[in-house]
Amino acid sequence: MFSPNYLSSIYLPLKVTDVLYTNYNNCYLALYTEIFLIIGLCILITYLVILDYLFKYEFILSKLALNLTVFILFLLLLLNNNSTSNFFVFDYLLIQDNFAVFIKNIVLVSLISSILLSINYIKTEKIYQYEYFLLIGLALLGILTMISSNDLITMYLAIELQSLSFYILAAFKVHNNFSTEAGLKYFILGAFSSGLLLFGCSLIYGFCGTTNLYDLQLLFVNKEIPNDIFWGVLIGSIFITVGILFKLGAAPFHMWLPDVYDGVPTSVTAIFAIVPKIAIFSLFLRLSFNLFSNNFFFWHQIIVYSAIFSIIIGTLGALYQVKIKKLLAYSAISHVGFLLIGFSVFNNFSIFALIFYLVVYIIISINIFAIVLSLRKLDTNLKFKKINEFVVLFKSNTFLAINFCIILFSIAGIPPLVGFYSKFYIFISAIKSEIYLIALIAAIFSVIASMYYIRLIKLMFFKNLSYWVFLTEISKTNSLLISLTLFFNLAFFCYPELIILFLYNNILEIFY
Repeated sequence: MFSPNYLSSIYLPLKVTDVLYTNYNNCYLALYTEIFLIIGLCILITYLVILDYLFKYEFILSKLALNLTVFILFLLLLLNNNSTSNFFVFDYLLIQDNFAVFIKNIVLVSLISSILLSINYIKTEKIYQYEYFLLIGLALLGILTMISSNDLITMYLAIELQSLSFYILAAFKVHNNFSTEAGLKYFILGAFSSGLLLFGCSLIYGFCGTTNLYDLQLLFVNKEIPNDIFWGVLIGSIFITVGILFKLGAAPFHMWLPDVYDGVPTSVTAIFAIVPKIAIFSLFLRLSFNLFSNNFFFWHQIIVYSAIFSIIIGTLGALYQVKIKKLLAYSAISHVGFLLIGFSVFNNFSIFALIFYLVVYIIISINIFAIVLSLRKLDTNLKFKKINEFVVLFKSNTFLAINFCIILFSIAGIPPLVGFYSKFYIFISAIKSEIYLIALIAAIFSVIASMYYIRLIKLMFFKNLSYWVFLTEISKTNSLLISLTLFFNLAFFCYPELIILFLYNNILEIFY
Protein backbone atom coordinates (compact mmCIF):
# COMPACT_ATOMS: atom_id res chain seq x y z
CA MET A 1 0.00 0.00 0.00
CA PHE A 2 2.87 2.37 0.81
CA SER A 3 5.55 1.52 -1.74
CA PRO A 4 8.90 3.29 -2.36
CA ASN A 5 7.69 4.45 -5.78
CA TYR A 6 4.69 6.11 -4.18
CA LEU A 7 6.88 7.91 -1.64
CA SER A 8 9.27 9.12 -4.32
CA SER A 9 6.38 10.64 -6.24
CA ILE A 10 5.37 12.53 -3.12
CA TYR A 11 8.69 14.31 -2.90
CA LEU A 12 8.86 15.39 -6.55
CA PRO A 13 7.04 18.74 -6.05
CA LEU A 14 9.51 19.77 -3.33
CA LYS A 15 12.68 21.50 -4.50
CA VAL A 16 15.56 22.11 -2.12
CA THR A 17 18.25 24.54 -3.23
CA ASP A 18 21.81 24.36 -2.02
CA VAL A 19 21.82 27.81 -0.40
CA LEU A 20 18.56 29.33 0.74
CA TYR A 21 19.84 31.84 3.27
CA THR A 22 23.04 33.59 4.28
CA ASN A 23 24.65 33.29 7.68
CA TYR A 24 23.77 36.36 9.70
CA ASN A 25 26.21 36.99 12.54
CA ASN A 26 24.52 40.18 13.75
CA CYS A 27 21.63 38.17 15.11
CA TYR A 28 20.02 40.90 17.17
CA LEU A 29 17.95 42.24 14.28
CA ALA A 30 16.77 38.74 13.34
CA LEU A 31 15.90 37.63 16.89
CA TYR A 32 14.08 40.68 18.21
CA THR A 33 11.31 38.52 19.65
CA GLU A 34 13.38 36.00 21.58
CA ILE A 35 15.87 38.55 22.94
CA PHE A 36 13.12 40.88 24.13
CA LEU A 37 11.30 37.96 25.75
CA ILE A 38 14.46 36.85 27.60
CA ILE A 39 15.08 40.38 28.90
CA GLY A 40 11.43 40.77 29.89
CA LEU A 41 11.41 37.45 31.77
CA CYS A 42 14.64 38.28 33.61
CA ILE A 43 13.21 41.64 34.73
CA LEU A 44 9.89 40.07 35.75
CA ILE A 45 11.52 37.27 37.73
CA THR A 46 13.92 39.61 39.52
CA TYR A 47 11.52 42.35 40.53
CA LEU A 48 8.47 40.20 41.26
CA VAL A 49 10.48 37.96 43.59
CA ILE A 50 11.91 41.02 45.38
CA LEU A 51 8.48 42.63 45.71
CA ASP A 52 6.99 39.36 46.96
CA TYR A 53 9.72 39.10 49.62
CA LEU A 54 9.30 42.70 50.76
CA PHE A 55 5.55 43.28 50.68
CA LYS A 56 3.75 39.91 50.43
CA TYR A 57 0.93 41.39 48.34
CA GLU A 58 0.17 38.24 46.33
CA PHE A 59 -2.96 39.48 44.58
CA ILE A 60 -1.39 42.79 43.51
CA LEU A 61 1.74 41.03 42.29
CA SER A 62 -0.35 38.53 40.31
CA LYS A 63 -2.35 41.31 38.69
CA LEU A 64 0.90 43.12 37.84
CA ALA A 65 2.36 39.91 36.38
CA LEU A 66 -0.78 39.34 34.29
CA ASN A 67 -0.78 42.87 32.88
CA LEU A 68 2.94 42.83 32.15
CA THR A 69 2.73 39.39 30.52
CA VAL A 70 -0.08 40.42 28.17
CA PHE A 71 1.74 43.70 27.41
CA ILE A 72 4.97 41.84 26.65
CA LEU A 73 3.13 39.40 24.38
CA PHE A 74 1.61 42.24 22.36
CA LEU A 75 5.05 43.83 22.05
CA LEU A 76 6.47 40.48 20.95
CA LEU A 77 3.80 40.27 18.25
CA LEU A 78 4.81 43.73 17.02
CA LEU A 79 8.55 43.01 17.15
CA ASN A 80 8.14 39.64 15.44
CA ASN A 81 6.62 41.28 12.37
CA ASN A 82 9.45 43.82 12.20
CA SER A 83 12.37 41.45 12.68
CA THR A 84 14.85 40.80 9.90
CA SER A 85 14.03 37.48 8.21
CA ASN A 86 15.54 34.93 5.81
CA PHE A 87 18.78 34.43 7.72
CA PHE A 88 20.65 31.74 9.58
CA VAL A 89 21.81 33.03 12.97
CA PHE A 90 24.27 31.83 15.62
CA ASP A 91 26.28 29.92 13.02
CA TYR A 92 23.28 28.01 11.63
CA LEU A 93 21.87 27.04 15.02
CA LEU A 94 18.68 29.02 14.40
CA ILE A 95 16.83 30.08 11.30
CA GLN A 96 14.65 33.16 10.93
CA ASP A 97 12.54 33.13 7.78
CA ASN A 98 9.08 34.25 6.77
CA PHE A 99 7.63 30.86 7.63
CA ALA A 100 9.01 31.10 11.18
CA VAL A 101 7.63 34.64 11.54
CA PHE A 102 4.22 33.45 10.35
CA ILE A 103 4.08 30.51 12.79
CA LYS A 104 5.29 32.71 15.67
CA ASN A 105 2.48 35.17 14.95
CA ILE A 106 -0.07 32.38 15.25
CA VAL A 107 1.52 31.12 18.50
CA LEU A 108 1.54 34.60 20.05
CA VAL A 109 -2.07 35.35 19.11
CA SER A 110 -3.23 31.96 20.39
CA LEU A 111 -1.30 32.35 23.66
CA ILE A 112 -2.71 35.85 24.24
CA SER A 113 -6.20 34.45 23.66
CA SER A 114 -5.53 31.52 26.03
CA ILE A 115 -4.44 33.86 28.83
CA LEU A 116 -7.30 36.32 28.36
CA LEU A 117 -10.03 33.68 28.31
CA SER A 118 -8.76 32.10 31.55
CA ILE A 119 -8.39 35.21 33.74
CA ASN A 120 -11.63 34.72 35.68
CA TYR A 121 -10.98 30.98 36.00
CA ILE A 122 -7.54 31.31 37.59
CA LYS A 123 -8.90 33.90 40.03
CA THR A 124 -11.80 31.67 41.05
CA GLU A 125 -9.68 28.53 41.34
CA LYS A 126 -7.07 30.36 43.49
CA ILE A 127 -4.16 29.80 41.10
CA TYR A 128 -3.85 33.53 40.44
CA GLN A 129 -0.11 33.70 41.24
CA TYR A 130 2.67 35.52 39.42
CA GLU A 131 4.66 32.28 39.03
CA TYR A 132 1.87 31.02 36.76
CA PHE A 133 2.54 33.76 34.21
CA LEU A 134 6.32 33.43 34.50
CA LEU A 135 6.03 29.73 33.62
CA ILE A 136 3.88 30.61 30.60
CA GLY A 137 6.59 33.06 29.50
CA LEU A 138 9.31 30.43 29.85
CA ALA A 139 7.22 27.92 27.89
CA LEU A 140 6.73 30.56 25.18
CA LEU A 141 10.49 31.11 24.96
CA GLY A 142 10.94 27.38 24.37
CA ILE A 143 8.18 27.35 21.73
CA LEU A 144 9.59 30.34 19.81
CA THR A 145 13.09 28.85 19.87
CA MET A 146 11.70 25.50 18.72
CA ILE A 147 10.05 27.14 15.70
CA SER A 148 13.39 28.64 14.62
CA SER A 149 15.51 25.59 15.46
CA ASN A 150 17.97 24.56 12.77
CA ASP A 151 20.01 22.13 14.86
CA LEU A 152 19.11 18.95 16.71
CA ILE A 153 20.64 20.21 19.95
CA THR A 154 18.77 23.54 19.73
CA MET A 155 15.60 21.62 18.97
CA TYR A 156 16.02 19.36 22.01
CA LEU A 157 16.81 22.20 24.40
CA ALA A 158 13.83 24.23 23.15
CA ILE A 159 11.46 21.28 23.53
CA GLU A 160 12.75 20.62 27.05
CA LEU A 161 12.35 24.26 28.09
CA GLN A 162 8.74 24.17 26.91
CA SER A 163 8.11 20.76 28.47
CA LEU A 164 9.59 21.57 31.90
CA SER A 165 7.40 24.67 32.14
CA PHE A 166 4.35 22.64 31.14
CA TYR A 167 5.13 19.94 33.73
CA ILE A 168 5.02 22.55 36.50
CA LEU A 169 1.89 24.20 35.08
CA ALA A 170 0.16 20.81 34.97
CA ALA A 171 0.76 20.31 38.72
CA PHE A 172 0.31 23.97 39.61
CA LYS A 173 -2.81 23.33 41.68
CA VAL A 174 -0.76 21.68 44.42
CA HIS A 175 -3.66 21.00 46.82
CA ASN A 176 -5.59 19.06 44.18
CA ASN A 177 -4.73 15.37 43.97
CA PHE A 178 -5.91 15.09 40.37
CA SER A 179 -3.66 17.96 39.27
CA THR A 180 -0.65 16.48 41.09
CA GLU A 181 -1.28 13.05 39.58
CA ALA A 182 -1.68 14.52 36.09
CA GLY A 183 1.51 16.55 36.47
CA LEU A 184 3.46 13.49 37.65
CA LYS A 185 2.13 11.33 34.82
CA TYR A 186 2.89 14.06 32.29
CA PHE A 187 6.41 14.43 33.68
CA ILE A 188 7.23 10.70 33.63
CA LEU A 189 5.93 10.04 30.12
CA GLY A 190 7.29 13.36 28.84
CA ALA A 191 10.73 12.51 30.19
CA PHE A 192 10.50 9.11 28.48
CA SER A 193 9.65 10.73 25.13
CA SER A 194 12.48 13.25 25.60
CA GLY A 195 14.84 10.32 26.16
CA LEU A 196 13.76 8.76 22.87
CA LEU A 197 14.22 12.11 21.14
CA LEU A 198 17.70 12.63 22.54
CA PHE A 199 18.74 9.06 21.73
CA GLY A 200 17.69 9.59 18.10
CA CYS A 201 19.69 12.83 17.93
CA SER A 202 22.72 11.04 19.41
CA LEU A 203 22.52 8.29 16.79
CA ILE A 204 22.38 10.80 13.94
CA TYR A 205 25.36 12.72 15.35
CA GLY A 206 27.29 9.49 15.82
CA PHE A 207 26.78 8.35 12.23
CA CYS A 208 26.90 11.74 10.44
CA GLY A 209 29.21 13.80 12.64
CA THR A 210 26.89 16.80 12.70
CA THR A 211 23.64 17.89 14.31
CA ASN A 212 23.02 20.86 12.03
CA LEU A 213 19.95 20.45 9.83
CA TYR A 214 21.44 22.46 6.98
CA ASP A 215 24.52 20.22 6.86
CA LEU A 216 22.32 17.12 7.04
CA GLN A 217 20.25 18.49 4.17
CA LEU A 218 23.33 18.85 1.97
CA LEU A 219 24.50 15.38 2.99
CA PHE A 220 21.22 13.65 2.11
CA VAL A 221 20.41 15.58 -1.07
CA ASN A 222 23.77 15.75 -2.81
CA LYS A 223 25.53 12.52 -1.83
CA GLU A 224 25.03 8.80 -1.95
CA ILE A 225 24.73 7.66 1.65
CA PRO A 226 26.72 4.53 2.63
CA ASN A 227 24.63 1.63 3.81
CA ASP A 228 25.83 1.65 7.44
CA ILE A 229 25.19 5.43 7.78
CA PHE A 230 21.81 5.00 6.11
CA TRP A 231 20.61 2.46 8.67
CA GLY A 232 22.02 4.42 11.58
CA VAL A 233 20.29 7.62 10.47
CA LEU A 234 17.11 5.68 9.75
CA ILE A 235 16.96 4.29 13.31
CA GLY A 236 17.76 7.72 14.72
CA SER A 237 15.02 9.29 12.59
CA ILE A 238 12.50 6.74 13.85
CA PHE A 239 13.36 7.55 17.48
CA ILE A 240 13.01 11.29 16.80
CA THR A 241 9.68 10.73 15.07
CA VAL A 242 8.35 8.65 17.97
CA GLY A 243 9.47 11.32 20.43
CA ILE A 244 7.67 14.06 18.50
CA LEU A 245 4.53 11.92 18.16
CA PHE A 246 4.59 11.59 21.96
CA LYS A 247 4.63 15.37 22.25
CA LEU A 248 1.71 15.65 19.83
CA GLY A 249 -0.35 13.02 21.64
CA ALA A 250 -0.71 10.90 18.51
CA ALA A 251 -1.71 7.23 18.82
CA PRO A 252 -0.32 4.82 19.88
CA PHE A 253 1.67 7.30 22.01
CA HIS A 254 -1.43 9.06 23.32
CA MET A 255 -1.91 7.37 26.70
CA TRP A 256 -0.94 10.45 28.72
CA LEU A 257 -3.22 12.93 26.98
CA PRO A 258 -6.74 12.13 28.34
CA ASP A 259 -5.62 11.92 31.98
CA VAL A 260 -3.49 15.07 31.73
CA TYR A 261 -6.27 17.05 30.02
CA ASP A 262 -8.74 15.96 32.68
CA GLY A 263 -6.49 16.38 35.73
CA VAL A 264 -4.78 19.72 35.13
CA PRO A 265 -6.57 23.07 35.68
CA THR A 266 -8.80 23.88 32.71
CA SER A 267 -6.85 27.06 31.97
CA VAL A 268 -3.73 24.94 31.54
CA THR A 269 -5.68 22.46 29.42
CA ALA A 270 -6.62 25.35 27.13
CA ILE A 271 -2.95 26.29 26.72
CA PHE A 272 -1.99 22.66 26.02
CA ALA A 273 -4.75 22.32 23.42
CA ILE A 274 -4.36 25.67 21.67
CA VAL A 275 -0.70 26.74 21.66
CA PRO A 276 1.97 23.99 21.17
CA LYS A 277 0.63 21.89 18.30
CA ILE A 278 1.35 24.31 15.45
CA ALA A 279 4.88 24.91 16.79
CA ILE A 280 5.63 21.17 16.97
CA PHE A 281 4.26 20.59 13.46
CA SER A 282 6.35 23.48 12.09
CA LEU A 283 9.43 21.87 13.65
CA PHE A 284 8.38 18.53 12.19
CA LEU A 285 8.20 20.15 8.76
CA ARG A 286 11.75 21.46 9.04
CA LEU A 287 12.99 18.05 10.11
CA SER A 288 11.19 16.45 7.18
CA PHE A 289 12.83 18.75 4.65
CA ASN A 290 16.32 18.43 6.09
CA LEU A 291 16.60 15.15 7.97
CA PHE A 292 14.00 12.71 6.60
CA SER A 293 14.94 12.35 2.95
CA ASN A 294 13.04 10.41 0.31
CA ASN A 295 15.04 7.27 1.18
CA PHE A 296 13.43 6.82 4.58
CA PHE A 297 10.32 4.82 3.83
CA PHE A 298 9.95 3.53 7.38
CA TRP A 299 9.60 7.09 8.65
CA HIS A 300 6.72 7.70 6.26
CA GLN A 301 4.96 4.50 7.24
CA ILE A 302 5.17 5.42 10.93
CA ILE A 303 3.38 8.70 10.15
CA VAL A 304 0.70 6.97 8.07
CA TYR A 305 -0.12 4.26 10.61
CA SER A 306 -0.01 6.74 13.48
CA ALA A 307 -2.54 8.88 11.59
CA ILE A 308 -4.89 5.93 11.11
CA PHE A 309 -4.60 4.78 14.75
CA SER A 310 -5.11 8.33 16.02
CA ILE A 311 -8.33 8.77 14.07
CA ILE A 312 -9.71 5.38 15.12
CA ILE A 313 -8.69 5.52 18.80
CA GLY A 314 -9.62 9.18 19.21
CA THR A 315 -13.04 8.72 17.65
CA LEU A 316 -13.98 5.51 19.44
CA GLY A 317 -12.56 6.71 22.76
CA ALA A 318 -14.60 9.92 22.68
CA LEU A 319 -17.87 8.03 22.18
CA TYR A 320 -17.85 6.68 25.75
CA GLN A 321 -16.68 9.76 27.65
CA VAL A 322 -18.86 11.47 30.24
CA LYS A 323 -16.43 14.26 31.17
CA ILE A 324 -16.11 17.24 28.85
CA LYS A 325 -12.31 17.55 29.10
CA LYS A 326 -11.75 13.86 28.36
CA LEU A 327 -14.08 14.22 25.38
CA LEU A 328 -11.95 17.14 24.16
CA ALA A 329 -8.79 15.09 24.76
CA TYR A 330 -9.91 12.19 22.58
CA SER A 331 -11.21 14.66 20.03
CA ALA A 332 -7.72 16.23 19.97
CA ILE A 333 -6.19 12.80 19.31
CA SER A 334 -8.55 12.31 16.39
CA HIS A 335 -7.71 15.73 14.94
CA VAL A 336 -3.99 14.99 15.23
CA GLY A 337 -4.70 11.96 13.02
CA PHE A 338 -6.21 14.19 10.33
CA LEU A 339 -3.20 16.52 10.59
CA LEU A 340 -0.83 13.58 10.18
CA ILE A 341 -2.64 12.55 6.98
CA GLY A 342 -1.79 15.93 5.48
CA PHE A 343 1.74 15.59 6.80
CA SER A 344 2.21 12.09 5.35
CA VAL A 345 1.26 13.17 1.82
CA PHE A 346 3.95 15.87 2.02
CA ASN A 347 3.54 18.09 -1.01
CA ASN A 348 2.73 21.77 -1.42
CA PHE A 349 -1.03 21.40 -1.23
CA SER A 350 -1.01 18.94 1.69
CA ILE A 351 1.24 21.21 3.78
CA PHE A 352 -1.15 24.07 3.06
CA ALA A 353 -4.05 21.83 4.14
CA LEU A 354 -2.13 20.92 7.31
CA ILE A 355 -1.48 24.55 8.34
CA PHE A 356 -5.01 25.60 7.39
CA TYR A 357 -6.44 22.76 9.53
CA LEU A 358 -4.24 23.85 12.45
CA VAL A 359 -5.35 27.49 12.22
CA VAL A 360 -9.02 26.47 12.09
CA TYR A 361 -8.53 24.04 14.99
CA ILE A 362 -6.92 26.78 17.10
CA ILE A 363 -9.77 29.21 16.43
CA ILE A 364 -12.43 26.61 17.23
CA SER A 365 -10.56 25.54 20.38
CA ILE A 366 -10.44 29.16 21.60
CA ASN A 367 -14.23 29.32 21.30
CA ILE A 368 -14.81 25.98 23.03
CA PHE A 369 -12.49 26.68 25.96
CA ALA A 370 -13.88 30.21 26.36
CA ILE A 371 -17.26 28.55 26.90
CA VAL A 372 -16.01 25.73 29.13
CA LEU A 373 -14.01 28.13 31.32
CA SER A 374 -16.98 30.50 31.66
CA LEU A 375 -19.72 28.07 32.64
CA ARG A 376 -20.40 27.98 36.38
CA LYS A 377 -23.58 27.55 38.41
CA LEU A 378 -24.53 30.76 40.16
CA ASP A 379 -25.69 29.23 43.45
CA THR A 380 -22.78 26.84 44.04
CA ASN A 381 -20.09 28.44 41.81
CA LEU A 382 -19.24 24.91 40.57
CA LYS A 383 -17.80 24.54 37.08
CA PHE A 384 -19.22 22.24 34.43
CA LYS A 385 -17.29 18.96 34.37
CA LYS A 386 -19.63 16.40 32.81
CA ILE A 387 -21.34 16.38 29.47
CA ASN A 388 -24.84 15.95 30.92
CA GLU A 389 -24.46 19.27 32.78
CA PHE A 390 -24.70 21.10 29.44
CA VAL A 391 -28.38 20.16 29.37
CA VAL A 392 -29.17 23.48 31.09
CA LEU A 393 -27.27 25.68 28.64
CA PHE A 394 -30.02 26.43 26.10
CA LYS A 395 -32.54 27.30 28.79
CA SER A 396 -30.08 29.42 30.79
CA ASN A 397 -28.16 31.15 28.00
CA THR A 398 -29.72 30.74 24.57
CA PHE A 399 -27.13 32.70 22.60
CA LEU A 400 -24.25 30.75 24.12
CA ALA A 401 -26.01 27.45 23.34
CA ILE A 402 -26.54 28.48 19.71
CA ASN A 403 -22.90 29.54 19.45
CA PHE A 404 -21.76 26.22 20.96
CA CYS A 405 -23.99 24.34 18.53
CA ILE A 406 -22.46 26.13 15.52
CA ILE A 407 -18.92 25.51 16.79
CA LEU A 408 -19.65 21.80 17.35
CA PHE A 409 -21.03 21.52 13.82
CA SER A 410 -17.89 23.24 12.54
CA ILE A 411 -15.42 20.99 14.36
CA ALA A 412 -17.45 17.97 13.20
CA GLY A 413 -16.96 19.10 9.58
CA ILE A 414 -20.53 20.06 8.66
CA PRO A 415 -20.74 22.32 5.57
CA PRO A 416 -20.66 25.25 4.95
CA LEU A 417 -18.74 26.02 8.15
CA VAL A 418 -14.97 26.46 8.15
CA GLY A 419 -14.34 23.09 9.83
CA PHE A 420 -15.74 21.39 6.73
CA TYR A 421 -13.19 23.12 4.48
CA SER A 422 -10.29 22.11 6.72
CA LYS A 423 -11.20 18.42 6.54
CA PHE A 424 -12.10 18.75 2.86
CA TYR A 425 -8.60 19.95 1.97
CA ILE A 426 -7.05 17.06 3.92
CA PHE A 427 -9.24 14.57 2.01
CA ILE A 428 -8.39 16.21 -1.33
CA SER A 429 -4.65 16.03 -0.62
CA ALA A 430 -4.97 12.32 0.21
CA ILE A 431 -7.09 11.57 -2.86
CA LYS A 432 -4.73 13.46 -5.18
CA SER A 433 -1.89 11.29 -3.90
CA GLU A 434 -3.97 8.16 -4.58
CA ILE A 435 -4.07 6.94 -0.97
CA TYR A 436 -7.77 6.18 -1.21
CA LEU A 437 -7.90 3.71 1.70
CA ILE A 438 -6.64 6.31 4.19
CA ALA A 439 -9.07 8.89 2.84
CA LEU A 440 -11.93 6.38 3.13
CA ILE A 441 -11.04 5.46 6.74
CA ALA A 442 -10.78 9.14 7.68
CA ALA A 443 -14.14 9.92 6.05
CA ILE A 444 -15.92 7.04 7.79
CA PHE A 445 -14.58 7.93 11.23
CA SER A 446 -15.28 11.60 10.63
CA VAL A 447 -18.94 10.65 10.27
CA ILE A 448 -18.76 8.52 13.43
CA ALA A 449 -17.10 11.40 15.30
CA SER A 450 -20.09 13.59 14.51
CA MET A 451 -22.13 11.42 16.90
CA TYR A 452 -20.51 12.69 20.10
CA TYR A 453 -20.79 16.30 18.91
CA ILE A 454 -24.43 15.80 18.00
CA ARG A 455 -25.01 14.12 21.38
CA LEU A 456 -23.99 17.38 23.08
CA ILE A 457 -26.32 19.36 20.81
CA LYS A 458 -29.16 16.95 21.55
CA LEU A 459 -28.63 17.39 25.29
CA MET A 460 -28.64 21.18 25.03
CA PHE A 461 -31.68 21.62 22.78
CA PHE A 462 -33.94 18.59 23.10
CA LYS A 463 -33.68 17.47 26.71
CA ASN A 464 -36.71 18.55 28.74
CA LEU A 465 -35.92 20.10 32.10
CA SER A 466 -38.24 20.50 35.08
CA TYR A 467 -35.91 22.93 36.85
CA TRP A 468 -34.04 26.14 36.10
CA VAL A 469 -30.30 26.72 36.59
CA PHE A 470 -28.77 30.18 36.69
CA LEU A 471 -25.24 30.63 35.37
CA THR A 472 -22.59 33.14 36.36
CA GLU A 473 -22.04 36.12 34.10
CA ILE A 474 -19.53 35.66 31.29
CA SER A 475 -16.67 38.16 31.27
CA LYS A 476 -16.40 40.75 28.52
CA THR A 477 -13.11 39.30 27.34
CA ASN A 478 -14.54 35.81 26.93
CA SER A 479 -17.64 37.22 25.24
CA LEU A 480 -15.46 39.09 22.76
CA LEU A 481 -13.36 36.00 21.97
CA ILE A 482 -16.48 33.87 21.55
CA SER A 483 -18.02 36.45 19.20
CA LEU A 484 -14.88 36.86 17.08
CA THR A 485 -14.32 33.14 16.64
CA LEU A 486 -18.00 32.60 15.86
CA PHE A 487 -17.87 35.38 13.27
CA PHE A 488 -14.87 33.70 11.64
CA ASN A 489 -16.75 30.41 11.39
CA LEU A 490 -19.82 32.05 9.87
CA ALA A 491 -18.06 34.50 7.56
CA PHE A 492 -15.46 32.18 6.09
CA PHE A 493 -17.67 30.52 3.51
CA CYS A 494 -18.84 33.94 2.26
CA TYR A 495 -15.34 35.15 1.40
CA PRO A 496 -12.77 32.36 1.87
CA GLU A 497 -10.24 33.61 -0.68
CA LEU A 498 -8.64 36.18 1.61
CA ILE A 499 -7.47 33.83 4.36
CA ILE A 500 -6.72 30.98 1.94
CA LEU A 501 -4.40 33.13 -0.18
CA PHE A 502 -2.79 34.62 2.92
CA LEU A 503 -2.02 31.18 4.38
CA TYR A 504 -0.91 29.70 1.08
CA ASN A 505 1.53 32.53 0.34
CA ASN A 506 3.11 32.26 3.78
CA ILE A 507 3.32 28.47 3.66
CA LEU A 508 5.02 28.61 0.25
CA GLU A 509 7.96 30.35 1.94
CA ILE A 510 9.21 26.92 2.98
CA PHE A 511 9.11 25.60 -0.63
CA TYR A 512 11.76 26.66 -3.13
